[in-house]
Amino acid sequence: MSIIKKGSIEPNIHFAIWEISENENELIQTLGSSVKDDEPLSEIKAESRRMESLAARCALQVLLEPYGNFEIYKDDFGKPHLRDESIGLSISHAKGYAAAAINLTGAIGIDIEHERDQVLKIAHKFVHSSERVWVEQDIRKLTQVWSAKEALYKLHGRTQLAFAEQLITKNLDQELGEGKIIEKKEGVSLYKLYQPKEAPIVTVIAY
Repeated sequence: MSIIKKGSIEPNIHFAIWEISENENELIQTLGSSVKDDEPLSEIKAESRRMESLAARCALQVLLEPYGNFEIYKDDFGKPHLRDESIGLSISHAKGYAAAAINLTGAIGIDIEHERDQVLKIAHKFVHSSERVWVEQDIRKLTQVWSAKEALYKLHGRTQLAFAEQLITKNLDQELGEGKIIEKKEGVSLYKLYQPKEAPIVTVIAY
């Protein structure tokens, strides 16, 4: 088992980060049958993507183990859910890593990202004016903002959102930051953005 970071933010919110050291068959054996998925592995052509998907579900299995067996399905927007709608879930993966988070009382979003120079080229597409002073041209900070907005987007999970105008982050220099989603009909929704200490990869959990 390759869980390298596991924790609880609040009594109802749990997360796990998995470092992929296994081969595909080992991940399949680790996953077993306690978490079933309606997306066949055969539909994922690239082996690396299959392994990331398997590892994310292995991480999810660790979190769900106290609660029994579960089945995952995706809605019309591609957001994963459990058939047991009382538990919110989110998964993420990046090269060599996968992660999962659950919320026993509501929606949740998790995102993991490697720091890459490419984020500088797309910063104008996702950085809000209120975030520019803090991020400057810092790759780490830009990656944190991008990951936080991905987590918010996954939590929302319903419609297209403009990252630069409708998803706004604050206090990402702290372990617990703030995020807001701005919509015409629903108005402004506020969320917490948690960044686990000593995570091996940029990790943000929105709830």
